[in-house]
Amino acid sequence: MTEERRARTLDFLRGHGLVYVAVDEPQGTRASVPPVAAATSDALSVVRFHGRKTATWDRPGVGTTERFGYLYRSEELREWVPRLRELSAKCRVVHVLTNNCYRDYAVQNAKDLAELLAE
Repeated sequence: MTEERRARTLDFLRGHGLVYVAVDEPQGTRASVPPVAAATSDALSVVRFHGRKTATWDRPGVGTTERFGYLYRSEELREWVPRLRELSAKCRVVHVLTNNCYRDYAVQNAKDLAELLAE
């Protein structure tokens, strides 16, 4: 999803009827994928929230609980509200997955995001 390859990648997905899965994850690591919200299907869009815990993101040997143990702040989730609304205008269904799987973080952030979207 680099800037120079983004359009070609999204066009490829559209042309083959594939759904692009947008991600929110730490930026600035060698494994970072930019937080691009793009609809490549009019049927479905998917967004995954992994957390923004940079220190453990691409460190070898780190388990999923440590890597994804991140509780989003309201302002971080709020960044996605216009993006999610835009996706919902372009396709029938938008799936939002909170994959910050530590304690009840995913459930709490799903509730927080639902409240922000209802405003």
